[in-house]
Amino acid sequence: MTIYKPTIRIVQYHWGEHRSYGVNRRINEAYCRRHGHELIVKTFRPREDRAVRWSKLPAMREELHDCDFLLYLDADAFFDSHERRIEEEVLPLLEDKQIMMSAGQTADSRRQTAAEVVPTPDTGVVLVRNSTRAAEMLRVWDETSDHPDLRWFCFHPPYEQGLCFQVMRQEYPDEVKLLTESHGMNGVNGMFIRHLRGMDEDERYRRQTDFLDSRWERMEECRAA
Repeated sequence: MTIYKPTIRIVQYHWGEHRSYGVNRRINEAYCRRHGHELIVKTFRPREDRAVRWSKLPAMREELHDCDFLLYLDADAFFDSHERRIEEEVLPLLEDKQIMMSAGQTADSRRQTAAEVVPTPDTGVVLVRNSTRAAEMLRVWDETSDHPDLRWFCFHPPYEQGLCFQVMRQEYPDEVKLLTESHGMNGVNGMFIRHLRGMDEDERYRRQTDFLDSRWERMEECRAA
């Protein structure tokens, strides 16, 4: 009996000279080799009329083909666990939705506040189904930044995350899965995918190097098994 295995493409975008990017890439390459995923690192020149972080959208749009799912990771995100599988840890959470990401404000942090807080997305890790509908959603999200009334987001926080919240919530409320608990998919201490967001470059490099030094031999042994 043939067991269906979905094709999952891992995409990252790197720009500029950051030594942590090279370490990050080695970690993710090792994970992808072990599990048979394609890793594509995009390095095209970013548009000058918006912040570099907007480049994740054309990166995703260009690679959403010839696969079942696309998993986008920011340049400071890597697979912390090389034993866990995307098919088991992440795909089931998508359910019947088109796009999934974690909330920037988790349920745990909301319990610490008296007011009800609407969770907003963290776009550092994004899972996209390869479908006509998902491609349309990415296009609308990308092109919204050209709207005259929304140009603020091109160079000011929360950048593409702010427009994602506006566009997706208003236009596609039933087609985006927003994880109010990270489930290891995101976060500085993520148990599956670790995202060192907002961290000093030297500190990020130190953490990634420590991870690589402590686990590289084990990762290579697992790959060879």
